[in-house]
Amino acid sequence: MKPLFAVQAVDQTFYEQRLRDWLPDKIIDIHTHLWRNPAGARAAAQPSRSVTWPARVAAQNPLEDLVATYELLFPGKQVTPLMFASAQHQNLRRANAYVARSASRRHFPALIYSHPRWSANQLLEEIEQGGFLGAKSYLSLAEDYLPAGEIRIYDFFPPHQLAALNRRGLILMLHIPRAARLRDPVNLAQLLEIEERYPRLQVIVAHVGRAYCRPDIGAAFQRLAGTKRLLFDISANTNAEVFRELLRAVGPRRVLFGSDLPITRMRMRRICEGGLYVNLVPRGLYGNLAGDKNMRALSGAAAQGLTFFLYEELDAFRRAAKAERLTQGDIQAVFHDNAAALLASAAKQPPQQLRMVYPAARRIKPRDLKLPPGYQLRTYRADDAEAYIRLMRRAGFRAWNKDTLQELLRRILPGGIFFIVHQPSGALVATASALH
Repeated sequence: MKPLFAVQAVDQTFYEQRLRDWLPDKIIDIHTHLWRNPAGARAAAQPSRSVTWPARVAAQNPLEDLVATYELLFPGKQVTPLMFASAQHQNLRRANAYVARSASRRHFPALIYSHPRWSANQLLEEIEQGGFLGAKSYLSLAEDYLPAGEIRIYDFFPPHQLAALNRRGLILMLHIPRAARLRDPVNLAQLLEIEERYPRLQVIVAHVGRAYCRPDIGAAFQRLAGTKRLLFDISANTNAEVFRELLRAVGPRRVLFGSDLPITRMRMRRICEGGLYVNLVPRGLYGNLAGDKNMRALSGAAAQGLTFFLYEELDAFRRAAKAERLTQGDIQAVFHDNAAALLASAAKQPPQQLRMVYPAARRIKPRDLKLPPGYQLRTYRADDAEAYIRLMRRAGFRAWNKDTLQELLRRILPGGIFFIVHQPSGALVATASALH
């Protein structure tokens, strides 16, 4: 059977001499895309708000191709992917269903590809039905009227969705927007705000915040060094200097290996010129590159010496790890243990509130409610917010906050929040809600 793609002598030498012994035997790849185009269907056009060169690598990446890629690129290693769909897909329901089936089939973890228009309830229902551990989305799904340069994180991951994911302690795979990438002041402000407002949300900043060249960092790590929970994956990044600054800022226990397959199957080497990254590729291998500022063709010996994008990423991190004196235990953490702990945490779902469903066609018979002396039944008032949040936290829902309450208020029936109040003290002691 013909292999999915050719592994050449230059690749085998690169892997054997630089990577095989340095990598742990078991690896978790925290960032992989999975999608399949139905027979006869064309791949959807790449979103206009993103670069187009990744579409040159693979028209699809079904489960069989992903597994075959690991066998070809990581001989002697066992790799477990965290999978999610691709931004190329406009039919998210079909794309997510395929990822869910594939994850179940191979017992691989997966994230849902979410849409910002979904309600919090729909997001959590889709996650639960598909067995997902969190969500991934993309700036291309923000409202069409927004110019690409003005899109914010909250435009494709709105606060009501972040609050829902936070309540469950789920994973957020975050590809930050905006031309200034990691150094962008809006991105930085929202990253810090997300860490503060959503303490149970497990955020992975993909691609080291798209800091592919040193100028993309600016003073970002000076601000991010004070964070406690933000995680960063190194997927599709080949800049050893960026990796070194990342390690100095947050340490190896908050860094995760990710591949961004299938695009890192590309045969290439990346350089930076004037703050712009350029992928150097063999002439003719990826079609006509005219007009693509991020691609440049090489010929002759220079082209023949190119290996896989993924190997370049791994080698850049190897050099950074050596320069920062990471231990073998640190390498084990980055390539396996950090991700294993993250996935295990996301898989542990907290106790859920009791929900009782009443048939819409059945009328509710009014009845007198007798309470013990000193207690009163009443509905929610605007000045109950802080006391309500405290009550829910005392009941064990520690992630409850103002965002949680606002999401509940959006879904509640008119007059549908009830309290039992201790009249002498005015304290809220019990609650129930009626939702749409």
